[in-house]
Formats: sequence, structure tokens, C-alpha cells
Amino acid sequence: MNTIRKPLWLLFVGITAVWLMAEPTLFSSTQFFYWRAALIQYSGIISIVLMSVTMVLALRLPIVEQWTQGLDKAYRLHKWLGISAAGFGIAHWLWYQVPKWMVMAGWLTRPSKPKGTSTIVATQWQEWLLQLREPAMEIGEKGFYLLLILVVVSLWAALKYKPFKLSHRLMAFAYLLIAFHSAFLLKASYWEQPIGYITLAAIALGSVAALYSLFGFVGRRQRIAATVISSRFFPASRTLLLSLKPDAKWSGHQAGQFAYLRVGKEEPHPFMIVSSPEESEVRFLIKELGDFTTGLHQRIAIGDNVEIEGPYGKLSFDFGKKQIWIAGGVGIASFLAALAQRKSILQHTESNNLASVHLYYSTRDKDDTLEAELRDLCEQEGVTLRMIESDSKTRLDAEQLQQNHRDLEDCEVYFCGPEAFSKALRLTLPSVGVDVKSRFHEELFAMR
Repeated sequence: MNTIRKPLWLLFVGITAVWLMAEPTLFSSTQFFYWRAALIQYSGIISIVLMSVTMVLALRLPIVEQWTQGLDKAYRLHKWLGISAAGFGIAHWLWYQVPKWMVMAGWLTRPSKPKGTSTIVATQWQEWLLQLREPAMEIGEKGFYLLLILVVVSLWAALKYKPFKLSHRLMAFAYLLIAFHSAFLLKASYWEQPIGYITLAAIALGSVAALYSLFGFVGRRQRIAATVISSRFFPASRTLLLSLKPDAKWSGHQAGQFAYLRVGKEEPHPFMIVSSPEESEVRFLIKELGDFTTGLHQRIAIGDNVEIEGPYGKLSFDFGKKQIWIAGGVGIASFLAALAQRKSILQHTESNNLASVHLYYSTRDKDDTLEAELRDLCEQEGVTLRMIESDSKTRLDAEQLQQNHRDLEDCEVYFCGPEAFSKALRLTLPSVGVDVKSRFHEELFAMR
């Protein structure tokens, strides 16, 4: 994520610098209302630019996933940029409203003509644009209120997946309202300056992304048809192993990737792929965690037609290096695929010289059948398995890893599981010599 934060900070600093170039007399002015007008513009510009980037990040484009090094990281960035954009939007609204309230209360006096008023003579088309400012103000205010409601709704953890998806679809509509507001209320003196070009370009890009989302084009090119060929349910762990036969358009996948699965008219949901890249079928390990997954094994049958979208994800395995795999809950799916890929490499190279692998599987829903099959698979591939009950007093941490692996600093650590688990490891692994920037690889698999 550090490689992502740096260009974003540069973008923020760059826009601030370009905006200051368009306000050369700002720091020499002592007029409150001049500062207010400037900060209304600044907060609005930053907000709409961040919103525009947020809209693009939601498109599941290969170029975006390549830049962010994984769709999970793209969605995390999407989430925090959206929250930041909403924050600047609130600041924008406050800078506009609070002084008005203070004037109405008699605490401030508005000058007849604030210093710094633009002396640029508007052209005919600019005059036409100026006439649209009032409706743009009303539309933008409605879009802002709608956006705030949708942000709060989306961050509500108890919200089910279907209304969560609907709220995100409506965000694209709210963005278009705010984009209209931002374009027509951009300060006239900015129109022929770099800050104006940058802002309008961001609005244009974000609007295209919003329309792309509203018309349902997201992921369309990566959708293919598939048929259910087997279904196996593990009741103790409430987990479904689903095998599909994709059509000829399926381009294949790598161990550690995931795909969206659409069943019937349901919204598509993301699941880890557990099958080897060399296999002709695609298998998913699906845990009953929500309204869609609960009872799925009863709603799906062999021969049913489903839709796969993907694959996505950048969690790649280098089997030439010593590895420690850490799986939390259904995160074991990534490592099942890696085990299958490792087996294929051994069969093709006829060599047993692959580096050692230790797998830690932390789960609170113990399933003896699933565990026995996992142990057999690990024994066949020469992988050391350690089972950990996550609800017990003993939890996997950096200190325990150091005790078990004296060469821990030389190992590649792969993680797939809950975000809280990942954060705890990231914070503590450096204390035992692990360089998390280069040796800690993860797929958080958190899409909200």
C-alpha cells in the first residue's frame, strides 16, 4: 500500500500547489470572505478529485488492479478515498453555510465587494455557464446529502450484501449530481488555468466511470458461463465445496486468486478459487457467513448454470523460497489452490527440491472431515500443517512464529484471512526480524 499512498500524496500536494498558483494574493489578504471563497473552492476541488479517483477504482479494471497490486487493496483504497472525499465535502459545505448563518445572526458583516473578486470578462459561452450556477447549486446540495447518507449506510457493518451493492450503485448517481455542481460552480478565474483543467478532467473521467457503473458494465468483459458439476457440504464448518465447469472463454487463473460467482438472479459474490491452475474445473470453498451463502448448498444443484467473473487477485507464490502460510477461516481456500499448484510443479519437474512450506490454519469452526483431508493433502505434498483453534487462549502471533522458525526472517510469509488478524501480524512481525514490506504477502479479501 505504501507504493499507492505515495502517488496519492503527490496528487494531493500537486493539486494544492496548482490551486495556490491560481490564488496568488491569498496569503496577503486579510479579508475573511476572500479566504472563505477560496477555501470553498479548494475543499470542493479536492473532494471532487478524490471522488473521481474513487469512482475509477470501483470499476475492477485490470490496469487498476495492476497498479494497486490486488483488487482487495483497490477496494480498501476506494473505501478510504471515499471517506476522505466525504470529509472534504463536509468541510466545503461548512465553509459555505456557517458564515451565512453568522451573517444572519449578526455576528459577521458581509462586505459589499470582497477583495480578490475576479476582473475577468466572461465570454458568451461563459455567461451561459454562469446562468447554470443556481440550478447547479441546488442539484449539488441534494447530491451531497444523498452521498452522506449512502456513505453512512455503506459503512454500517450489519447491512446485508444486496442493499450494500444497491447503495454503491446509487453512489454513482450521487457523484454525477455533485460533478454537475462542481463543474458549473468552479470559479470563473480558474477556467483558463491549470487548476481548472485538472478539475474538469477529473470530473470528466469520474463521470465516465459513474456512467460505466450505472449501466452495469463493471466486470462484464470478464464474465463467463459455467455449469455446476459437483457440490459437497461440510456441516460442522458450514462450508460448501463447489465445482464448476467453465466454458471455453475461461482464460485460467493462478493460485491465490478469486472470482465473483453469480447464482440465478442473485448479486455476484466474491469467493476464493481452490482448484489448481492446471485443472479444467474451477472450485470454490464457500463459508456460510451471510444471506447469500447461508443455505446455498440447498439452492444449487448439479447441472445448474451459473456465471463466473474474474479471476482477480495478485497473491502469487514463489515456491523456490521458504514459506509460511497463515490462513484464517475460509482464507484456507487460497492455500488449497497453492497446494494443488505445488503438486503440479513437482509432477512436471520431477524434483523434490522445492523450498519448505509450513501452513498454519486458524479456525473456530472445526470440521474433522475437512481437517483430515487437509492433513492428507499436506502430507502428500510435504507441507507441515499446524491447526489452531482461534477461540482458544493460545493465538498465533509473531512470538510463536519465531519460536517455531529460527530462520523466520528468511521466510516469505503469506496470509489470507480476517483484516484484524492481518493488522496484528503486520504490527508485530517487524519485532522478530520480518521485513513486512518485502516478505509479508496478503489477500485480505475484504470488499467492503
